[in-house]
Amino acid sequence: MLFSLIMSLGRTKDLLQPGYDTDYNILRWAQGYGFNLEEALLHLTRHLKFRLFFDLDNVDKIKDNKILKQYFPLGLVGKTGKNNHLLVVECAGRIDLFGILRSVQMSAFVYQRFKFQEMMLHEINRMEALNKVQCSSIYILDLDGLKLDTDLLSIVTGPYRLLWVLVYTNYPEWIDRLVIVNAPTYVSVLWKAITPLLPERTRNKVRFATTLEDTIRELQKCCDMKYVPKHWGGDLIDSNGDPMCRDRISIPTDSIPKELYWKPNDISPPYNQLDAIVISAGSWKLLTIKLGPCDRKPFLALNRYSERAYSMAVYHSADENAIDQSIDEMREWAPIFDYPSLPTVDYLKVPALGPGVYKFRFGNEQAWFRSVTLYYRIRFVDESDNPLPMEIIS
Repeated sequence: MLFSLIMSLGRTKDLLQPGYDTDYNILRWAQGYGFNLEEALLHLTRHLKFRLFFDLDNVDKIKDNKILKQYFPLGLVGKTGKNNHLLVVECAGRIDLFGILRSVQMSAFVYQRFKFQEMMLHEINRMEALNKVQCSSIYILDLDGLKLDTDLLSIVTGPYRLLWVLVYTNYPEWIDRLVIVNAPTYVSVLWKAITPLLPERTRNKVRFATTLEDTIRELQKCCDMKYVPKHWGGDLIDSNGDPMCRDRISIPTDSIPKELYWKPNDISPPYNQLDAIVISAGSWKLLTIKLGPCDRKPFLALNRYSERAYSMAVYHSADENAIDQSIDEMREWAPIFDYPSLPTVDYLKVPALGPGVYKFRFGNEQAWFRSVTLYYRIRFVDESDNPLPMEIIS
């Protein structure tokens, strides 16, 4: 079966970059879709396009977002000592989710999270090359400090869930087991709300540990405890004698000061200064823009804002007469994904494909009844943000 999937990659070999084309990377896609090779290839192809659009092969060169680095850190502890696994810790209960949503633009969040994922993937690939065995991670999600408030349920089932889906859809099978520890009693309410939104394969990886003894018992199944920080029942302490191993795990301790909350500026103006499009439930709309010839490297500069989730994809044709062309006949530059609603106006700047016709597809497919208003500003600029000649067709 895997051989068939690898052979099928001939259709997308131009998308597959050196370094990603390992047997284990391909195997993860087959596993993630129950060895339904047609479905696996569909999602793998979408991911490869996503990689190119966001230039994930070079995401390590992007500077860390200072707010996310300090207030939303993720920690790779290292190997677990069993089954070629890695250990990852996220102290989610200490994260100021409310403040994060009001401080960070969506694209900045996506880049920071995918920077971590690519670092994880690099380490996974390194261990696979070294040990000739498939590698994945044991993920400790520590909810100690999680506070119940009126916004928590909507955040967890809304933007936080969609951002997790965006990650997991692009990195299938990177988690072998998700161990949730120090969960407050009311977490069952959150879990009941989230469970229907998760694929069964993902749900089956989750384990709850309500006591330290439960945590130790669960981690002993998949870890040599000398590689687990002492705070979570293992034997590991860092060079400073810290049982939480802060030399490799950043632990958020404070709420985000309000002075760090996002504020509109020239690059990301208030949403009411953007163009708007209303998309009815279950439908989508196209915006067509023609980029003229230019002697400078073009970039897409995109602002977007919505009060509810929406989907987006971008298509391109170098033929300037492709205005009436179907998107099925054009190159899918940015594959379709759902994006969450955040209080900030997003700003994304990526290298464009050159002159020609661009079609932006915005959708509201997940809604049954309610329309959504998407606010946007689409520009093509050079590296210094000087505007390039473009024509809005529709």
